[in-house]
Amino acid sequence: MEGVKTDLDKLHTTYRPFVDESNESEEDEAPPNFSTGTRNNTASHSNRVGGAENETPFGNDPGVMIHVVTETGKSKWSHIDDLDSFFIKVYEYHQKHGFYVMMIQEYLELVQFIFIIMFTVFMTECIDYNLLFNNDPEKQGKKVFISEVIVLKGFVEMAFFVKCFILTSVACWITRLIVVVYHGFQFWDVKSFFNTALKISDKDLDSITWWEVQSRLQAAQSEHMMCIHKEELTELDVHHRILRFNNYLVSMINKSLLPLRFSIPVIGDYVFLSSGLKFNLELILFKSPWAPYNQWHLREEYKRVAKRKELADMLQNRILILGCINLILMPLILLWQILYSFFSYAEVIKREPGSLGVRKWGLYGRYYLRHLNELEHELSARLARAYKPASYYMDIFVSPLATVVAKNVTFMCGSVLAVLILLSVWDEDVLNVEHVLTIMTALGAAVAGARVFIPDENLVFCPEKTLTQVISHIHYFPEDWKGNAHTYKVMTEMGLLFPYTAVYLLDELFSPVITPLILIFQLRYKSQDIVDFFRNFTVDVVGVGDVCSFAQMDVRRHGNPGWQAGQTSQQEIQPVAKTNQYTQGEDGKTEMSLVHFTITNPGWKPSIESEKYLTGLRTCAERDVNQLSTLPEQSVHSNPLYDSVSAMSEMGGSYREVALRVLHGGQHVPSPPPHTVPSPPDTQTSEVLHDSSDQHQSLRSPSTQLPQTSQIHRRGGPTMPFYSSQSFSESRLFSPSLMQSRQPIQPSLPSLLHSGLPPPEITGLEYAAADMSMSVLYLHNIQHRNAHKRPSIAGASGYRFQMRNITEGRDQQEPVELEPLIRGLSSEN
Repeated sequence: MEGVKTDLDKLHTTYRPFVDESNESEEDEAPPNFSTGTRNNTASHSNRVGGAENETPFGNDPGVMIHVVTETGKSKWSHIDDLDSFFIKVYEYHQKHGFYVMMIQEYLELVQFIFIIMFTVFMTECIDYNLLFNNDPEKQGKKVFISEVIVLKGFVEMAFFVKCFILTSVACWITRLIVVVYHGFQFWDVKSFFNTALKISDKDLDSITWWEVQSRLQAAQSEHMMCIHKEELTELDVHHRILRFNNYLVSMINKSLLPLRFSIPVIGDYVFLSSGLKFNLELILFKSPWAPYNQWHLREEYKRVAKRKELADMLQNRILILGCINLILMPLILLWQILYSFFSYAEVIKREPGSLGVRKWGLYGRYYLRHLNELEHELSARLARAYKPASYYMDIFVSPLATVVAKNVTFMCGSVLAVLILLSVWDEDVLNVEHVLTIMTALGAAVAGARVFIPDENLVFCPEKTLTQVISHIHYFPEDWKGNAHTYKVMTEMGLLFPYTAVYLLDELFSPVITPLILIFQLRYKSQDIVDFFRNFTVDVVGVGDVCSFAQMDVRRHGNPGWQAGQTSQQEIQPVAKTNQYTQGEDGKTEMSLVHFTITNPGWKPSIESEKYLTGLRTCAERDVNQLSTLPEQSVHSNPLYDSVSAMSEMGGSYREVALRVLHGGQHVPSPPPHTVPSPPDTQTSEVLHDSSDQHQSLRSPSTQLPQTSQIHRRGGPTMPFYSSQSFSESRLFSPSLMQSRQPIQPSLPSLLHSGLPPPEITGLEYAAADMSMSVLYLHNIQHRNAHKRPSIAGASGYRFQMRNITEGRDQQEPVELEPLIRGLSSEN
């Protein structure tokens, strides 16, 4: 209704981190620095990235630091106009193994394009199929030579449709060639940057991790001043540049803004996100001349509430136009999709028909499971670790009816195939009988395809245990999965993220048909929500530009009350953080993204609110460790750490090592043999419970007295006390980072629990993966506990962030008073 303002109209683009009321007088003097969450003197909203070097929009403000790049001292990479593209090229250069590999790949793709077009035209126009199939009466009974079958034609003699196909393909190939040549110059510049600025030679490229490349990239900023608006680049700045648009897509999918999930009669729930639809979404939102984004800035009109209706109508019309263009081009795109799919997968399907029954992570699953600010190689490694347990879990739910049918198909088709093979071995003239080879090929494909539906006889039905292992790697899942892993509902939802290869191929094949329908009949009606999302969840970060506010991982603004650990102290009372169903991240996206980014970027300094959140997790986890040995047997499952440690211990390897170290207070404990758990040092008796389904082992000991934290650190841990009277921002632990650096870092959850240095066998990437898995399981258990202790969080308006401040002399076992998790509840409109 015109003239009536809704709650969405009250949300503004200006984003300011929380400022203590006691420091309100300083707020006007020191504008916030959104890149770190601290109150540094930095550029204001009007200070745009890519602006002139000598502009000083602050007048004579002495509190603002302006870095002016002089012409004489500028290097080749000083003040790069488009840092986003440059950092993306730097990342791709490292991930794709350097200049020569990248360029050869792009040129071979051009050759592949020519091959597909020429081979298709050749098979269409230059083959005499009457002779090939021996249908010509004059040639029957005579030998047919290949020169007689091939009939070369000129361009003029070809059919009109073939001519149009060739001309369109030539135009596309020339356009692609220009792009490849342009990429060549860009990649050569990146090669020079690696060799000169980063001092990384081509031969050393494959032996250097991205973490080290990023560290050198940050160090190069001080010398070359690639970004002139900041003296130093943080890890978060680099990730914002590389993942600016990806973070928007991840957030939109997390908030279910994009219409990608549908309820289809008979089929049920179905998700659709193909490469073609993803390309159209990026074109609409980010990369077209009329997109809301203009390079690294959101257009100014999208930040104004008054323009909301006008922009929504405009965006709706443009989506409709793009959908119509997709409909017009559908025949050509569909033809290309069919040809490309046929040449790519035909041989594989013929050789291994069962490969269509192999599952893979779908494109929708990759975005749903992706953390904010998570790079592609980090996501791929995480999903690769989840592949085996996920496949095992899905194999448990093979339909009994499908199994019975598949066994009978295998028996009958296999019997006929075996007879034909024996006859052809006895007399090869059998192969000359019409369609015998075709029948044998079809029977072999039927047998291989039917075997997919026949489960392994050695599969053990343990869905809860298996799904917990999957969750430890994928990190995100609907809350109703917990305790229902044995149901087909959970298996079906898991299948949406982890579909069959055949389903993936069908989605890509029919994408030219489905994509325009989604654009015209679904997405264009979301235009108002899209405009509101860009206005309400875009922040201007100094030296970076406009980014999605969810990517800031601000637990104060986008945190979910259900993922907040229990409060432990009233010594420091923080103001209430406002949040609601619209502004909070779903499924713990903000909280787990923060933990993940802290683990993978150990040198990053989080904001004050993020430090408080991580501190609260550490304090809560340590309290749970101390309480674990004192709880009665029937109450052990009320401790969120118990289930986390139990699940980790069953995964083996470094995961089991991390779990045991948590229980042993940071001591290095050798991995025990399977199905046994060593007792802590002070244990007199221990209990190991093992049920028939092998799903749980009790890792607690009734008589265990866990060592106090101060004693732990005197056993070889850091010299700085784990707890001290200092504030958390002043207290840093020296623990091994992701790449073995020895620098003060923000420790992750398990790192805080076991403060000693990790044993050699679980350092580096392996330790970081186990570290994150432990954190994820613990966070999910906290969320599950909170969900059963409080009302629905749909109307939650705020919650506290507490930091436990314990002096060195305070007894660690002293009970503490818990504060309510949620300060107040308010109903949503």
